[in-house]
Amino acid sequence: MFRRDYLMRQIEQLTVVLHRILFNKEHIPIEDAQRQLDEASRHLLGLNIRSLQSLSSKDILELLSYQGSIDTAKALVISDMFVGQGDMMSQHEEDGEAYWAYLKSSDLLLHLSLSEEVEPEDELNEEIASRLVTSLNHLKGWEIPEGMQKLLFLHYEKQSNYAKVEDILFHYMEDHPERLELPKQGLIFYEKLLEVEDERLKAGNFSREEALEGLRIMKQKLLL
Repeated sequence: MFRRDYLMRQIEQLTVVLHRILFNKEHIPIEDAQRQLDEASRHLLGLNIRSLQSLSSKDILELLSYQGSIDTAKALVISDMFVGQGDMMSQHEEDGEAYWAYLKSSDLLLHLSLSEEVEPEDELNEEIASRLVTSLNHLKGWEIPEGMQKLLFLHYEKQSNYAKVEDILFHYMEDHPERLELPKQGLIFYEKLLEVEDERLKAGNFSREEALEGLRIMKQKLLL
C-alpha cells in the first residue's frame, strides 16, 4: 500500500499540467494544447512530445533509469502523454498521427510491464494494465505490428492471463500461417500450462481441457 500511495503521489505531482491539457483539449486551439503538451514532455525528459515519440521504448526507459532503477511514475505519465497526443490528433482527423501515438503508448507500457522492475503481483501492474487497456482500445481496427504482438504474448503470459495469451497466439498464427516457429511456441506454452494447478488455470480464465485441446491443435499444425 505504501508503494502504491507513493507512486500515485508522484503521478499526481507530474500530471497537473497534463490533466489540464487533456481535460480541456476540446476547448483550446490545438497549437496551444500542443505547446502545453510539449512543455510537460520537456519537464519529464527535456524533449518535446514528437522527439520523445521518435525514441524507442527501450531508450525512453533507459533515460528514465537511475542506478538501474526505472522511474515508473514518469514512465506511466509519458504513456498518458502519448494517449493525449493521440486524442488531439484524432480530434483533428489526423488519424495516422493518432495511430502512432496510441501505438507508442502501448509499446512503452508493454516494455515497462516486461521489465525487471515489475513483478506479476506488483501493485504497479494495476496501473500498467488499466492504461494498456485504454491504449489498446484506441488501436481497435488498426493493425498491430508483429513486434507488439510478441510483446503482448509475453505480457499476458507474465500476468498468467492464459486466455489472452491464447487469443494473441491464434491471431498471430492467422496473420503468419507460414511460420512454423509459432505453433512450436504454442506447443511450449500449452505444455507449460499442463504443469499449472487447476486453480491457477481458472484464475487465468483457462482450463486443463483447453490446454489439452490447444496442445492437440499445435501438434496437428506441426504435422502439416
